[in-house]
Amino acid sequence: MSTWPTVRLGEVTESMKNGIYKPASAYAEDGYACLRMYNIGDGKLVWRDIKRMRLSKNELSEYRLLPGDLLVNRVNSRELVGKTAVIPEGVEPLVFESKNIRLRLVPDKANPKFINYQLLLNGRRHFSTNAQQVVGMASINQKQLADFPVMLPLLSVQEEAVAEIEKQFSRLDEAVANLKRVKANLKRYKASVLKAAVEGKLAPTERPWKQVVLGDIATSIRNGYSKKPDAEQGTRIFRISAVRPMKLDVNDIRYLSGNPADYQSFLIESGDVLFTRYNGSRDYVGVCARVPPNLPPTAYPDKLIRVRVPGAMLLPEFLVILASTGRAREYIESKIRTTAGQSGISGGDLKSLPLDIPWVTEQQQIVAEAERRLSVIGEVEAAVEANLTRADRLRQSILGQAFSGKLLFNGAHG
Repeated sequence: MSTWPTVRLGEVTESMKNGIYKPASAYAEDGYACLRMYNIGDGKLVWRDIKRMRLSKNELSEYRLLPGDLLVNRVNSRELVGKTAVIPEGVEPLVFESKNIRLRLVPDKANPKFINYQLLLNGRRHFSTNAQQVVGMASINQKQLADFPVMLPLLSVQEEAVAEIEKQFSRLDEAVANLKRVKANLKRYKASVLKAAVEGKLAPTERPWKQVVLGDIATSIRNGYSKKPDAEQGTRIFRISAVRPMKLDVNDIRYLSGNPADYQSFLIESGDVLFTRYNGSRDYVGVCARVPPNLPPTAYPDKLIRVRVPGAMLLPEFLVILASTGRAREYIESKIRTTAGQSGISGGDLKSLPLDIPWVTEQQQIVAEAERRLSVIGEVEAAVEANLTRADRLRQSILGQAFSGKLLFNGAHG
């Protein structure tokens, strides 16, 4: 264990300040970049969806961030509250909004990155446990932040620790970047497999494909059960999140009171295709997945649409492929409407979904080849995700070793 002394964060903080509060109408195209809670990631800033705000000179002076300032997220979900980042050198003028707290550390006592790495290691767990619940969000205050315990060796030791951590992180970041490139390539390959499937290039097709709309083939296109789940046990009902592109998480469920017989017309069957009717993310609207065999009785909610097709004309598996790429997916995206932050399509839109279908025997061959290739892709994707998860654990392990004195110092520096 490290023999470094421990102090309260407030003892090495020159000043703390909550960010500026302005209504959404204050954001502008040509104002100062304003960092919100979404712009703080795991120990670093996230340069995405930056909003701008027009401020007076006095407001800019009061809320401007300087290089070396530590920004802490004070309001968020319980799992994310307490995220931190250090303001780097060489950035444009930045200010920060009210869901964040700025810490300006005493320069000759604390290295901002050294403190930031300690908060990255232990802060989120500490603050999520001690945060107050305010209108569905977790909140921490300046006093809680000031009371957070930090190790504080000599400044030269802090700088040496930061250098070693960043050397280790640099190697890890390179490995993670390579994994993400593999992931992106797999996504492109998957798209090419689906494109080849709907263009008849995965298996030989000798006869012309029929051009139809889904409503001419489907035996049923129906929205799900409209009442909210109300029980801890009873009849299973899928969450909307159970349906993702070409995948159904059969365990992503809640419960309705009563027996399955009470919901007979809303129970799914093997071979049903479930489409997402409504979602906060446009990317998930109209995505679909096939229901596998041998599930216990399960209902589906009204934000999903159940489609049944006659297997003698259109295989459910082939419908999923068709609806996930090409002109069918383009049609779905063209019909998405957004209201109050939610995007959706209707059952009527699905009835007009354009489809190009070969004979069923040819569909079987295409599905078999597509599933073979997609299975290989899925195995590699799973391995990539496992390694990305392992990288996150390794990052925490590096920090744990650094602050236990094992990474470089063996506890020898005070």
